[in-house]
Amino acid sequence: MVIISQETTLFSLWRLEEDAPQLLALCREAGIPVEDLISLPVKRQREKAAERLLLCHAFGRPVTLGYTEQGAPFVEDNDVNISISHTHRLVVLAVDPEHIIGVDAEQTDRDQVLRVRDKFLNASEQQFIASDDLAAHIIAWTAKESIIKAERNSALDWTNGITLEPFTLDDLDDGEITFTARCGAARYRLMSYLVEGHYITLASQTDGLGQ
Repeated sequence: MVIISQETTLFSLWRLEEDAPQLLALCREAGIPVEDLISLPVKRQREKAAERLLLCHAFGRPVTLGYTEQGAPFVEDNDVNISISHTHRLVVLAVDPEHIIGVDAEQTDRDQVLRVRDKFLNASEQQFIASDDLAAHIIAWTAKESIIKAERNSALDWTNGITLEPFTLDDLDDGEITFTARCGAARYRLMSYLVEGHYITLASQTDGLGQ
């Protein structure tokens, strides 16, 4: 487990190295119910078990997740803001008691984003993101996905509904870059990290209308 703290946000990462029985056993040791996971495909068992372990660590006890009509997760009987992202190799949990947040992670070699550039980058973003810059594309993708999660609106227009302010990767050698974005009346601060072979972006609403 990797823990990263950023102002009021705590987010934790679980590398999916264990098989499903090992993760289920870890859950049982922590008192986390897992019987409802047994019928799921093995991949989902691993993801959900790791997710519950991260939640247990973050809240100090096993907690129960609920989901909004849009599919956004929330902790039952608790008004803290959370966001979750899964990849083939990683599960990421972000928790913030004060700000509306979203988090997304993608592997650094996900070159498919170059082929769908026009589907998620608007004209202004294409001016500062070179067509062959894979890292910048993945960071832009995770930035928009994290804002969509924060907005809890899967129907949001990826291209024109969100506008990223110009960013560069100059500081990424230090493991982190910070930039901003607009989504309707809301503004977001975005923090992107290079961790465990993934770009992970956290969106935190700084002002504007609520979710």
